[in-house]
Amino acid sequence: MESKQKKLLEEYETFLISWNRTHNLISKSQTTFLKEHIQDSLAISSKLQRRLVDLGSGGGLPGIPIAIANPEKTVILVESNTKKSAFLLNATGRLGLKNTQVINERIEKIDPSTLPEQFDIVSRAVGSITTNINLVSDLLKNKRIELKLMKTEDQLDQEKIPPGYRIKKIDKFPSKTKDKTRILVTIESEQQNG
Repeated sequence: MESKQKKLLEEYETFLISWNRTHNLISKSQTTFLKEHIQDSLAISSKLQRRLVDLGSGGGLPGIPIAIANPEKTVILVESNTKKSAFLLNATGRLGLKNTQVINERIEKIDPSTLPEQFDIVSRAVGSITTNINLVSDLLKNKRIELKLMKTEDQLDQEKIPPGYRIKKIDKFPSKTKDKTRILVTIESEQQNG
């Protein structure tokens, strides 16, 4: 990674911590392990398509670190909370990230024609597998769109995949957070079109 990108990642981290004091963008435990969460975001970037949607982006994880480290990727940060969207707009503007777009809306209300034809939906802290699938089920009907969930092995063991969907693959990635069994779970619909 170039020194300019490292500097931007540090700037993002400082900016997020500063906004978090008054806007409660991420939890205390996430703040404590922020460097590790940024590293986790970077660790999955090679497993993602050139275009991706960060579902429930919150404080910008994993989308902003991925956008910083991969200027060739297009990153769409989807966040329904206006306060968090304001932070995302501020952060991406301040960091000069031309490869990002912020959408302040629930993903299920976004007109699919406004999104790229092919992309990955990345979700880090939006809830269970079922919750994530329910939010993006219409998008997953397109075989060029996959859902990629950042989970732990324990979380995956405790959750069920709803009927009509399957795990396409599981990528393990090295993590420095307290839970070392981080995985990226790729989910696809069994009934796909086009």
